[in-house]
Amino acid sequence: MRIALDYTAGIRQGAGIGQYVRSLVNAMLEQDSHNRYTLITSGRPTQEQPFPRAENVRGRSLVISDRYLTILWYRLHFPLLANYFTGPADIYHGLDFVLPPLSKKTRKVVTVYDLAFLEHPETAVPSLAAYLNKVVPEAVARADVVAAISHTTKQALIKHYHAPVEKITVIPCGVGAQFQRVTDLVLLEETRRKFDLQQPFLFSVGTLEPRKNHSGLIRAFHEVQQRNKSSLMLAIAGGKGWMYEETQNVVRELKLEDRVRFLGRISERELITLYSLAEMFAFPSFFEGFGIPPLEAMACGAPVITSNTSSLPEVAGDAALLVDPHDIHAIADAIQRLAENAQLREDLRQKGYRQAQRYTWSGAAARMLAVYQRVYQGITNSGDELELEKSL
Repeated sequence: MRIALDYTAGIRQGAGIGQYVRSLVNAMLEQDSHNRYTLITSGRPTQEQPFPRAENVRGRSLVISDRYLTILWYRLHFPLLANYFTGPADIYHGLDFVLPPLSKKTRKVVTVYDLAFLEHPETAVPSLAAYLNKVVPEAVARADVVAAISHTTKQALIKHYHAPVEKITVIPCGVGAQFQRVTDLVLLEETRRKFDLQQPFLFSVGTLEPRKNHSGLIRAFHEVQQRNKSSLMLAIAGGKGWMYEETQNVVRELKLEDRVRFLGRISERELITLYSLAEMFAFPSFFEGFGIPPLEAMACGAPVITSNTSSLPEVAGDAALLVDPHDIHAIADAIQRLAENAQLREDLRQKGYRQAQRYTWSGAAARMLAVYQRVYQGITNSGDELELEKSL
């Protein structure tokens, strides 16, 4: 098969969709040396984010920027087929919500991560929400197969776009094998000192934006401090996103500057070490298409608190304390329970190890390769998804 992939997110985005694209493609290439892959991107690869290297892979950087391609393809509907850039392709996979104009002979797969822009528009940048509201339903309608990253996203596609259930398949995220509990005392201490953290501390990860609900977490943390003068600290890792100032203002408003640390973007090794150091991990996001951080934290032995909304109960199973992200008191109660109950922390730690092992990139890759094979054969019915569950 000749498979073309939109690899732009793998080059452009550090976390989230970028992580999914890089991890899935790398895992597929480890399993598949037979089919030929063309990876196209509207941004040039960098030293930090290069094209994957394999004998059956070629990367192509487009000379037209993604801004102009967006105008040509999705606003003006200019008849410039993406096949002009990919060369002959049996399958084209849009790995980031959209499908460009393609030859009728090319089979089409599109990955949809969530419909937050539709279900929770208040958490999305307005211009991005408007763009996705236009292009995503078009891509879902044109695709032979729609890959959702969770059953929650699958149900949203059916509800909002009336997408036929038989053409939607679930290809979940995985946890990288490198996410394991760090026991090196020297590394643990160096990392703690680097970020000026005292133990015990509560850890959270995510771009500083309204959707991640860091403001609610900080207010819940403050409530715990007020209840019992807890020695707990709060550390939040992640880059600055839309309306990040509001999150930082909450810390100043509550006078928590000496108890809350914003760590900014951190390396993967630092992330793994901080998961391992943390007394507990909290991820009270309002909405997630999947939610990788809770699973990464579980793999590193951190007891987890996360939301009872969207896909997060599906991902966390019984290995986390689930809370209403809109209820500050409930989040505070969960933090306090874990802080005061060592046995509960250990129970969740052991359950978390088992839950994280259910999600691997190799399993996700095997499922995606099976989808490609079916689509190539002209089979677009994903009704056999229960059989694919065995590959997880």
